[in-house]
Amino acid sequence: MDSSKNQKSCIFLVDDNVVNLNTGKAALHHKYTVITIPSGEMLLRALEKTKPDLVLLDIDMPGMSGFDTIKVMKRDPETVDIPVIFLTGKDGTENELLGLSLDAVDYITKPFAAPLLLKRVELHLELHAQKNELRRFNEKLLDTVQEKVQDLNSLHNAIIGWAAEVIEFRDEETGYHVERVQKYLEVLVNAMGKTEKYAAEVATWDKDAFLRSALLHDVGKIKVHDDILLKREKLTEEELMCMQLHPIYGKTLLESLQNKLPDQAVLEYAKTLAYSHHERWDGTGYPNRLEGEEIHLQARMMSLADVYDALISERPYKRAFSHEEAMTMIVEQRGTQFDPELADLFVSLSDQIEEISKELNAVKLGIAKHNPVRLSTTTLNAGELNAGELDVI
Repeated sequence: MDSSKNQKSCIFLVDDNVVNLNTGKAALHHKYTVITIPSGEMLLRALEKTKPDLVLLDIDMPGMSGFDTIKVMKRDPETVDIPVIFLTGKDGTENELLGLSLDAVDYITKPFAAPLLLKRVELHLELHAQKNELRRFNEKLLDTVQEKVQDLNSLHNAIIGWAAEVIEFRDEETGYHVERVQKYLEVLVNAMGKTEKYAAEVATWDKDAFLRSALLHDVGKIKVHDDILLKREKLTEEELMCMQLHPIYGKTLLESLQNKLPDQAVLEYAKTLAYSHHERWDGTGYPNRLEGEEIHLQARMMSLADVYDALISERPYKRAFSHEEAMTMIVEQRGTQFDPELADLFVSLSDQIEEISKELNAVKLGIAKHNPVRLSTTTLNAGELNAGELDVI
């Protein structure tokens, strides 16, 4: 039982000698509730029903010794923290060291003087009470810290969501694009975690942070001029060059945020995705013309998710392709635009990918009924997109 201001502390006094039990109880009963127990076995049975504030435990008893008894107590989560003071008629450093090594808090030699016994008990009950108070304080402090961390994470997530919404408000043709891409990546990363090739690397990632970072892959578009970003015709070569700066803008913006926001993992992943998701497996992408596995694995994943979603979405310069057409185009570009093995894995997840696109497009259409926007009438067939144009910006 727990001690309190209005209740006496409870002490179990364990000894096979009746004289010692009576002497100990006489010394302590006026201040504490003392329960006398004649053996280690009976102590363990008593502990199943009552948890004392302290145990005075004789070492040399027939059957289960004090040493054996404390070992059982310290293995049980329910009794591990109950302080134990050993009582013994033997005087020797070796026994005392053994008792303390078993997590006893003290060692009293019999026959004990009543004032000394009382003082030792008072001291250890006070220490135990302070220890419990410190534990409760630490638990409360931990709860407070966790609440603050949760608040910071909520704020951080809100900022990320806000940035993603800003991008999509500026580029109305890509509504719900980042949410869909995030969902495609989740399906892909889960599948990669079950493969021999990718499982070990994926296991080292903070999956939650990685998926949240996907919302920021196009954050650099914030710095692209509206005349280019919202143009409803095909971009000129000069305009295309300006648009292709958005990965660099994104990396720069995210680096500036790293000193201001707490979640460095999300921003580190986001930098990788923003900067390299337009690189191509064959080395003809931008901004750095990286080739093959020079491109970060996460960026190669993003390239697939990003292009697939752009293909099934209507854009100023093209119609929305069907899911089947988009998957066919991805297969055709394996080994040129896309990592071939990742492309094969992505296509193998076709049913899950299509379900996500349908669900979120249904949400988009529902909103569009209440907030209609002008959609482009430009339509290009799949055959009219060349390999370079498949890397939709």
